[in-house]
Amino acid sequence: MVPQDANPSRSRTSKSSSLRFFKLQGAGNDFVLLDTMQQPLPTEDTATLARRLCDRRFGVGADGLLLVEPSSVADYRMRILNADGSEAPMCGNGIRCFARYLWACYPAHSDCLAIETGAGIRRVYRAEGELLTVEMGSPHPLPLSPTAWARGSGGEGILHALAVETGAPHLVLFVENLAEFPLETVGPDLEHHPDFPDRVNVSVAQGERPDFARARVWERGAGATLACGTGACAILVAGVRAGMLERQATVQMPGGALQVEWREDDTLWLTGDAVLVFEGVWRDRL
Repeated sequence: MVPQDANPSRSRTSKSSSLRFFKLQGAGNDFVLLDTMQQPLPTEDTATLARRLCDRRFGVGADGLLLVEPSSVADYRMRILNADGSEAPMCGNGIRCFARYLWACYPAHSDCLAIETGAGIRRVYRAEGELLTVEMGSPHPLPLSPTAWARGSGGEGILHALAVETGAPHLVLFVENLAEFPLETVGPDLEHHPDFPDRVNVSVAQGERPDFARARVWERGAGATLACGTGACAILVAGVRAGMLERQATVQMPGGALQVEWREDDTLWLTGDAVLVFEGVWRDRL
């Protein structure tokens, strides 16, 4: 599917009275995308724009806003803003949706795109069908006090806890019963724990086999989402560290399955779907 009128030569100084957007989703994690190389952004600040567009009742509705920008060090630059207007360095599902849009609108690209993010340059590869694979970089452990994971839950039913950076900070909790864990209650509390001055994403998982885990995620700035790519990577790292998962496994989230591999060279690789759902025009401009 190639969106109409996606002409890379179109001037950024166009005086359009409306804002063209694209809606995409990866494993149910949904995004509004704006191509700043096709049209200038409104004069309002990007945080306000993200909040308005991502509002599910008064806007388009999404977990986050993706901005396509030029890059001097890669093919493109991706900026991502959460639904609350805060900016995130990286998003595993978002970057696949970002690449899906680029391949639809700029089809002359090869099967690999180098994309500049707040976490560094990441490469996205075409896989089969709607699947794309992302080179996610290496994980980095984060300090975690004994009280961080127990706060709000009392630690009941928690088998293992690990804090790790996988492009975004995650607190991973392996639990006995995923369905009964009160993520919507515990998540907001842990997100703002003093151990994490920039806030943290909370990933809760239950290992069913060495190559399969089920999970739910509370994302900072977005709340409970249907999937999280950096979260799936963090879950694999935590599962391997705890002896619960192999270095290659499927993480099943409410919105879909993500395949994660932690290679011997310490790099994480994430594979999942990315779908261009629809395009539209935002006319409610400040």
